[in-house]
Amino acid sequence: MRCFLLHLILILALSSMVEAVNFDKNQKIAVMDFGIHEKAISQEIRSANVGKAACDYIIEAMVESTYFNVADRRGMQAKFDEEGLKTEGIIDPETAKKIADKLQCKYIIYGNISDLTASDISTEVLANGVKVYTITAHIIARMMDVDTGDIVNMVKGEGKSKSSFTQIGSYHTGYFKIGTKMVTQDSVHNAIKKAACSTVDILIERLYEIKPKKKK
Repeated sequence: MRCFLLHLILILALSSMVEAVNFDKNQKIAVMDFGIHEKAISQEIRSANVGKAACDYIIEAMVESTYFNVADRRGMQAKFDEEGLKTEGIIDPETAKKIADKLQCKYIIYGNISDLTASDISTEVLANGVKVYTITAHIIARMMDVDTGDIVNMVKGEGKSKSSFTQIGSYHTGYFKIGTKMVTQDSVHNAIKKAACSTVDILIERLYEIKPKKKK
């Protein structure tokens, strides 16, 4: 009898925990600018605001999915800056609570681009000096319930994109250097966008227990 009661209590406790993190899509959610893990990518790419791009791509995917009520944070950014509130990268619960109070949000999504790499093996096309690389981006996103300060979801999204580089001359407009490899700015952003969409798809699957439709 005692074992039965303990088992029942455990079931009720677990049920209450699930209920506590139950996601309501009518609750507002805000997405912060993503930071960049130290040494994850070159300084040249850091200057291209890829963290802000990751945020915008995630917001775009969330809005298009219709599963989220996303807050418009940009209009409040000057206020956040004025008050010295950090809105990029890893954000502590106290700061998250202050941001969420101003935006009237229950959840915020924040995190980092964990790495951005070009494939080690390049392919020479038609022996004409054109190299083709695969760019891989990973985004690690945390979803915080600001009322409790708890992380209720943590997702790693991945995106890949092809990039070609013609070895002619020494200056290449619109190119970035990843390690020793030159890749286009478009391919970098395309990989980040795919990683952002992957992040949102995983969130939808976890929060709603459904698989998002494949994008054409």
